Amino acid sequence: MCIYTFIYGSMAVEIPENMGSECLVLKSRRAARAVTRRYDKLLRPYGLQCTQVSLLFNVASGHHRSVTELASQMAIERSTLTRNLKLLQRRGYIETDSSGQGRPQQYILTERGEALVREMIPHWREAQAQLRNELGDEGWDAIQAALSTIGAVG
Repeated sequence: MCIYTFIYGSMAVEIPENMGSECLVLKSRRAARAVTRRYDKLLRPYGLQCTQVSLLFNVASGHHRSVTELASQMAIERSTLTRNLKLLQRRGYIETDSSGQGRPQQYILTERGEALVREMIPHWREAQAQLRNELGDEGWDAIQAALSTIGAVG
């Protein structure tokens, strides 16, 4: 493997030749941006980003008992989650569940949020179908498996 040496000030820095072509961070971020752009394009009429729609879907599932648990399930920082929860709450899509005094804060969909989720599901399915069609079933399955494996490394 060839190593490139760059002089940076008075220091020599050695960079592996294959760093750009094999860097998992670079490739995964590039792929994530491409997929995000695809979903965001379909969701643009709603004024929401795919991360916010994903959050709505997760809130709709009801599979969380607290904001901390929801952040963990979505693999995002709690501060980022809180910022997006507040945005969705201001828009009237979610509200806090006030049914349990003393319990951790939990969010639920409002009627408006439920209607939006129902309306968005076909768009999500369309994005999924487009990508699956472009990748082919074999490529789709391989990427799904690889992403699950990488996510478990965490």
